Amino acid sequence: MAFHAPTVQDDLRLFTEAGLLAAQEAEQVLEVISDAFPFAEAMDNAESIHVHVNADDVASLPVGARLTDACQETSNSAQERKFSFPSGLNVIFASEPTAQDEFIPGAAPQAKPYVDHLGVDLREENTATQRIFDAIPDAATRAGWRHVYQAGPVRCCHTMMGPKHWVYPPEGAEGSRRPIEFAFGDLHSSDEYLGCDYRPIDPAHPLAARAGELVPDCAPSAAPAVTAVAGRPAVSTPAKIYVFEECSCNTTPSQPLLDALQERYSSADVKAFDMAKPTGIVPLPPALFLALEAEGSRCLPALVVDGKVRTQGWLPTPAAAVALVDDPDQASAPLRRPANAADACCTTDACC
Repeated sequence: MAFHAPTVQDDLRLFTEAGLLAAQEAEQVLEVISDAFPFAEAMDNAESIHVHVNADDVASLPVGARLTDACQETSNSAQERKFSFPSGLNVIFASEPTAQDEFIPGAAPQAKPYVDHLGVDLREENTATQRIFDAIPDAATRAGWRHVYQAGPVRCCHTMMGPKHWVYPPEGAEGSRRPIEFAFGDLHSSDEYLGCDYRPIDPAHPLAARAGELVPDCAPSAAPAVTAVAGRPAVSTPAKIYVFEECSCNTTPSQPLLDALQERYSSADVKAFDMAKPTGIVPLPPALFLALEAEGSRCLPALVVDGKVRTQGWLPTPAAAVALVDDPDQASAPLRRPANAADACCTTDACC
């Protein structure tokens, strides 16, 4: 989307004049849509940008007629209000915790309202947007920004979305600029509460090491582990190991593999999803979604670890799977099918 800076500036002024945004916070939004932004390539494929503001009480916001006439209030609950503008700007006010910082004494700003982060919404799931999303870590390294990868699906109360790249300005906690989120993939809503995966704290923050001890799990399961910092993914304990397959029978042939992986990675969420009989929200990573669109079930079965496709069209042995899970460089792309690889459902004795 082409963002028109003067129009976005006029929209932001409605909030700065009401005391809901500081001048420097509005300036950072304008920086994001400028040609000088280190991640400017992503903006042409962005559906929208959002400003996430932490507030004590969203019900008592000083919202006047000028604001309501200029936008559509697309969310209005006791915990969150969202104002959406034709310019592509969304401003969100939320009273619930958003970031790991909020659970660490002294890590988050004290006075509310304040901007927790800015977001670039890359909703269109196509190869061009995927390429731009995948290039964010390298762009961060070149610009001197720090980077954290948050594996999908990422949950926010009743909403689930794809993976996110978080980037942090070079000046760190001492500066006024806030973290920026790049989110890939469409939003999926659920009637059930899905939990909330908090924004990772800046890895350079002086209190970042306390996140592990102070940030609570958010039911129904824990927030995903930070799996990459400042560039390429680091080797870490996986949070989610998923097998996607198409099985027309009652027993998954991947069960021995799942059992072995669950035994080795006891804290991980290990499960299989049958694409022949999908139920509920299926957490397909964007790369596998695109492969299914292009190839159909020929890309199944697939092994996915923290949102990254490790095998496509085949399954490894338990011993080979451990190597794929532990070695991110070996899994930079879906691996070619070996001659002895497992087929999809109903080609082994495991199926009934």
